[in-house]
Amino acid sequence: MKINTKLPYSILVIFFIIFLPTFVQASESKNIIEHYSYSTEVNDLNKKTFKIHNKQHINKTLISYDNNNCNTIEQLEELAKDNILNKNTNFSIHYTGNLSDLSGSQKLPNKIMDYVIAYDNYAGYCVTNCITTYSGYDKNIDIKFDVTYLLTHDEEIWVDNKVDSIIQNIIRDSMTQDQKEKAIHDYIVANVAYDETAKKNSPYNALHDGITMCGGYTLLACKMLNKVNIKNLLVLGKVDGSSINNHIWNLVNINEKWYHLDCTWDDPVPDIPNHVCYNYYNLTDDELAKDHNWEMSKYPFAETKYNLSIINIPVKAVQLDKHHITLKIGETTSLAANVLPVNASNNSIKWKFNAEGIIYFDGKTMKGVKSGTVYINAVSDDGSFEDTCVVTVTNEIADPIDINDSTQLQEKTDVDNDKSWKIRFNKNISTSALNKDNVYILDEFNNKVDINLKFDVSKDTLIVEPLKNYDSGKTYYLVINKKISSDSGKKMSKTDIMKFSIK
Repeated sequence: MKINTKLPYSILVIFFIIFLPTFVQASESKNIIEHYSYSTEVNDLNKKTFKIHNKQHINKTLISYDNNNCNTIEQLEELAKDNILNKNTNFSIHYTGNLSDLSGSQKLPNKIMDYVIAYDNYAGYCVTNCITTYSGYDKNIDIKFDVTYLLTHDEEIWVDNKVDSIIQNIIRDSMTQDQKEKAIHDYIVANVAYDETAKKNSPYNALHDGITMCGGYTLLACKMLNKVNIKNLLVLGKVDGSSINNHIWNLVNINEKWYHLDCTWDDPVPDIPNHVCYNYYNLTDDELAKDHNWEMSKYPFAETKYNLSIINIPVKAVQLDKHHITLKIGETTSLAANVLPVNASNNSIKWKFNAEGIIYFDGKTMKGVKSGTVYINAVSDDGSFEDTCVVTVTNEIADPIDINDSTQLQEKTDVDNDKSWKIRFNKNISTSALNKDNVYILDEFNNKVDINLKFDVSKDTLIVEPLKNYDSGKTYYLVINKKISSDSGKKMSKTDIMKFSIK
């Protein structure tokens, strides 16, 4: 009988990689440090047998362990890539292929990360550390991955939502690729400052904290360019004569031509708010090579000189979609402005108006608050062009009360002309419900009277006081809208109306 003896080898292979540079300055004078650490405790992978080193511990996996099986390097790369795209920090893959396939000239974590970067530049360069541990037997190997990222899963979601909001505000469908790239570049450079303390280096830091190092600038640009379907790559290289990679920037494809884009070096240090430079905007290889160094053979060549004049299309006019608006109190409408031509380089609009409590306007939606007239001006970013809308708010209410669906309270007569009313409810009133749409006073012409609303000592009692005296001999109506709600969300069954006459 042939006995199969397995040698008691225990092999632990650990590889530690760092992709993003740790220091870079955005100014001409830079102090740069970068550290790469590679650690292989045991490098003898050509053994035929292993014994299990330890039990697997999986905190989070993209797919179940039964499906995390593979027998080729290609399948291994694909499984690892899927887990990394899902930002899994700890996962295991069961490999049933030949052990010799894992012992090539390139370390497995590097091989995996090259595969991820080729598939998704952004996801690949968001990995900071990747450690692999092998245990098992030939054709029965468990590979444990411990991966750390620049951003947590929640931070990535926050960045995605924030980028979507920014893109909606700065990008229009009518824009060319050139204009979209410029809008993204300008937003990043104008709104992000370089972190001179060298502590923050992610797109989350760039958007949430407003400061970052080159990794944050470049990854944010990558994500935003991807959102508008502009092909781009991340370039890892050297600056200031460094012997190691200590800087990262973008390589963008505009109109089928490649250009270098370095948002970090277009942002002055110390920061000048809203100041944008174009010294490192869409450069050729030769132009960038004056102070940047990289392995050119690994990237598409940038050989076409870029003409900046094509993105500088001046504004000729500002145009509002409405020039006269009449609103009732509580009524809402919209107001929009555009610059002309529609492909102008700077499409920013500034709103100038004095609401004086007459309207609420957030640049999109408008609501009538009290009677009066407001002039709203939409002004181009440089102040050269503007358009005006005249907004008139009448004293009528937008949603008149249905008398048949209301409760008529006992009429009050001979009321003092400065009378304040106390209204007591059987439950505490929600603070958000305390507004002049829910509680108000109408005159006999159905116009709202200017009042002040506030809680009494407790939230079950409201005080309604006029801002000026009532007219003698006139009739008024105190309205308590059924939309008013308690803290628990309960509403009244009907609107209450109380008629009162001034002595």
